[in-house]
Amino acid sequence: MKIPLLYSIIRYAPYAETEEFANVGVVICSPKTNELHFSLTKSNDARIQNFFRDDSIFKVVKPLIENELNVASDIASNFNSAEGLRDFFFNLTEKRESIFCYSPVRVLMAHNANEELDRLYSKFIKQTGNTKERREDILAAELRHRFQVHSELKGAFKKIRLGGELTSFEMPLVAETSAKEILCAIKPLAFNQIEPSKMLEHCDKWVARIRRAVDEKILTFNNVLFTIDHKVKLKTPESKAIDEIRYTLDKYKITHFEAKDKDSAIKFAKQKLA
Repeated sequence: MKIPLLYSIIRYAPYAETEEFANVGVVICSPKTNELHFSLTKSNDARIQNFFRDDSIFKVVKPLIENELNVASDIASNFNSAEGLRDFFFNLTEKRESIFCYSPVRVLMAHNANEELDRLYSKFIKQTGNTKERREDILAAELRHRFQVHSELKGAFKKIRLGGELTSFEMPLVAETSAKEILCAIKPLAFNQIEPSKMLEHCDKWVARIRRAVDEKILTFNNVLFTIDHKVKLKTPESKAIDEIRYTLDKYKITHFEAKDKDSAIKFAKQKLA
């Protein structure tokens, strides 16, 4: 017979200012059978390391949430009523200001809490990779946040779809005049692809888009900035790919900085808006 189960996704959010998070675990509760179980990703999970570039915090703070959930599991086994455990679970997972937080509680019907925990973990944790698109969204959000503390940049950059006869693509950080003349366009590029050839393809795709926009007089090469994000420890083929990417951008006189070089990106934006 199926029983009602409550579950929540455990989120790791080390940077409060960007409100970005990675799913790192699942906690599930069976009020009817006095069970509370959880599953967390490994401390050295490469997905977390790549998601928050070279993050060193997770492995330090993971034991804290692990201990909290172990205590909660022990408490759950001693409840006298399903209603009491249900309320306890909602309190445990309520919104909080913390490096770890929980998704809104969801309900499902199943036969076994542990089996459902494995299924949910596989669905929400194992299958959620660090795509380059997600990483680029984070980098754009970080830059936008930094721009907001500079009076001359505050509110100046928006996500805009550039369109022409043969051009149609979005740039996450674009500043334009009231006459819709583009002053500055910034795009973070994440090169976390497994194969070096895919890294080059990602670069070539964006260079082709910019070239087409320049041909249609939507952009000029000198008002475009690409910020480049990649692993700190590159294998030799990856390092060669990054060198080739820089060479390609230099050939078209497209300005580029390392994504971690936020000061240079801010300086570039100020120069273009001056």
